[in-house]
Amino acid sequence: MSIARHHAEWLSLVEASGPFLSLQVLLEAFPSGLEAHDGDRFRALRAAYEEWLDYRGDPAIHRTWVSWVLTDLLEFPDEVLLSGQGIPPALKVTFAEHQLTLRPDWVVVEPDGGQPRLLVQVVPPEQGLEKTYRGSRWKASPATGMMELLHATDVRLGLLTNGEQWMLVNAPRGEATGFTSWYGNLWLEEKLTLRAFQSLLGCGGSLR
Repeated sequence: MSIARHHAEWLSLVEASGPFLSLQVLLEAFPSGLEAHDGDRFRALRAAYEEWLDYRGDPAIHRTWVSWVLTDLLEFPDEVLLSGQGIPPALKVTFAEHQLTLRPDWVVVEPDGGQPRLLVQVVPPEQGLEKTYRGSRWKASPATGMMELLHATDVRLGLLTNGEQWMLVNAPRGEATGFTSWYGNLWLEEKLTLRAFQSLLGCGGSLR
């Protein structure tokens, strides 16, 4: 399979709304194609995903699954992946009229200087990323919330997930926002989508 066809195939398997990477950009960024399939990591992914499916109602299991994707699948090391008290308090946006404050659960920063590059936010498994927030006075979706959080913090990229859907939000200020989604179940069925997710978003990815 040619490299161009290789990229065109995985592009056809992800959901994209708004601006996203063109085939020409992908050919320039990945002239040899995506990262190779790693059988051992794939088996570990299957085991972690199936455990999450069985126990996703447990908040601890839910968070552990997302953490595993960030640290084991995307390979973000501790020094660039901030969580808890390590997240700068300024990385939030408050909607007083809706009594709602949005902040990331993890932040990926530059190794040198600590500049935030990717905000990661987790919602409950039953919350659709493009559905209105459950139990909130704000009639908006988590996808819209992530866009607003990115604009407020002047960070371009966000990763939003409910454990099954993994949505990359690209929100350059003053330009249209793009939303691209991968799905955990499709990673297992269409390995090419998993390789694309790893190549674009992982520690060595072009979107860092």
